[in-house]
Amino acid sequence: MQIRWAPHLLIALLPTLVAAKGETTRIEVARGKRPFVTLTAPETVGQFTIWSGPGATAGPPGGPGQVSTSARDFADWPAGAVEPPRNLTIFKVRFFCAAQQDPQPEVTPSHLCYGVRYAIDADSRQGYIQIPPEGDQDFPLNTQSIYRGVEGSWYRASAHWEMLVRPQIEAALAAGQQDAYQPYEQQHIYNTPARSAVSAKPLVIPKK
Repeated sequence: MQIRWAPHLLIALLPTLVAAKGETTRIEVARGKRPFVTLTAPETVGQFTIWSGPGATAGPPGGPGQVSTSARDFADWPAGAVEPPRNLTIFKVRFFCAAQQDPQPEVTPSHLCYGVRYAIDADSRQGYIQIPPEGDQDFPLNTQSIYRGVEGSWYRASAHWEMLVRPQIEAALAAGQQDAYQPYEQQHIYNTPARSAVSAKPLVIPKK
């Protein structure tokens, strides 16, 4: 995808261009098949867009395109691709975008529009984002939305992502660990049998 505008027009029109592609309506985070975090509040999901970064360029007509960035980026695009550490806890993240309809219905439908991998370094606690490579299950859908040309690369997660989404992931993980321990503790509760008023000895039935 290439967007080429004169610089003064780009600044004025960028919010409109992003909105035209479909605002983010839901973000799901999964570790396995089922999401354990689902974000739908506008003050969270509305703060992120997939329509910037590598593959989304802007600049004067006929000139070299520059990678567009936004305050709503989920990755630190300007810092460039990085080599991630090996000791990573990796999650699947999927973005859902609003479907464009005219007239607008009361409830705007949405569809899955992009997927990335989010990882946390166990040592430094730094967050990373990977654009899934070719062969990944999210690759076909991603390239239908926006082909970045950096598929397979890792980037540091944006400060915005770490501030708004990371705490919700960590809170859900902490709650899940507590739930996992609860049944285990209950299984080890032992109540001493009450002493019988007739006899304190256990009843033994002779074999026939």
